[in-house]
Amino acid sequence: MRRKNITIREDQAEWVEENHLNLSSFVRGKLDELIEERS
Repeated sequence: MRRKNITIREDQAEWVEENHLNLSSFVRGKLDELIEERS
């Protein structure tokens, strides 16, 4: 697996933390959805 860095706003970072969201998993899932839509 490759590592990539992203930058999010402070309010986004707070929301992610408050909602216990795994950001890496979320991004991978969204990318898979976009890839599937375009296939």
